[in-house]
Amino acid sequence: MSIRARAPGKVVALGEYAVLEGAPALVLAVDRFAAATIAPSEDALSHLKTLFPDPTERAFSPGEPSGSELVDVVTSGGAEAGAWSGILDSAAFFDRGTKLGIGSSAAALCAWAGAWAAHARRAGVGFVEPTLPALIALHRRFQGGKGSGIDVAASFHGGVVEFALGPAGMPRIGSVQLPNSVGFASIFAGKSASTPEFVAHYRVWTQAHPKEAAAIHRRLSATAEAGCKAARGNAAGAFIEAIADYGRGLQDLGVAIGADIVTAEHREIGEHARRFGVAYKVSGAGGGDLGLACALDAQALEAFKTSVGNRGFRVIDFGLAEAGLIVEEHSEERPQ
Repeated sequence: MSIRARAPGKVVALGEYAVLEGAPALVLAVDRFAAATIAPSEDALSHLKTLFPDPTERAFSPGEPSGSELVDVVTSGGAEAGAWSGILDSAAFFDRGTKLGIGSSAAALCAWAGAWAAHARRAGVGFVEPTLPALIALHRRFQGGKGSGIDVAASFHGGVVEFALGPAGMPRIGSVQLPNSVGFASIFAGKSASTPEFVAHYRVWTQAHPKEAAAIHRRLSATAEAGCKAARGNAAGAFIEAIADYGRGLQDLGVAIGADIVTAEHREIGEHARRFGVAYKVSGAGGGDLGLACALDAQALEAFKTSVGNRGFRVIDFGLAEAGLIVEEHSEERPQ
């Protein structure tokens, strides 16, 4: 009997950076999935295959480190569960060998934690079921104590999630829907980015320039609140306006802190989007990765996608993943 789990990736629509200061954010779970499979081992050793996207395989004694930090964050102290054989696959979060920036580590951790809890329970070990606060804590541990947890919330819950940090960093979430007629597309700017580096730069700047930081935070927070309110109220026009305004705010933030949050490639894509009446912003911490395009006019959005693709940028077609973490049992004895 094997346990299989999967969890979706994410695209941030609103709230980057400001969410770290308590502002609301909006995140979309998208239909690229990390998958984990765990079954009892056929020998005395535990076995782990990871695909990130290049395959690696390891064998080790039960309870020993697996060689994958993400796996070990979840399974540490799991010797009592016996020898196991597992596969962790997040290859779908890469395109042509390049990381897309859609929350691969959060989705992989959620999938592995879900599969591991079910495997441990089947082995008779008292292992706590995954909860959002617990998964965020594990993911922060994996990231050296950093991260808002917004990507974990998308992977765990699925759909469209309104997210905010409450007292002591505890998440507050609510499920909403994109307003009717809002279509979206993601454009890859051509290079991957490091979220921790940009967030660290932002933190240093906020401490050195508290008044300027407070002013920019008020602006970003107000825009994020307006966009979340529009989503809750099915106000499509106001939602699109908030997307465009937040994009401009992120560009101004990048200028203020001296970091290329909105790269030249993203600026080019954004200028091109405006010609089609399409709202555009970077998604996430910036510096590369994906941008999010939104529009009410489906034909205009399709025309933009075709045109920007012809300019050499990659259009990454995502759909919404309505479900988050899913854990299932299968009859096969071991993962294939």
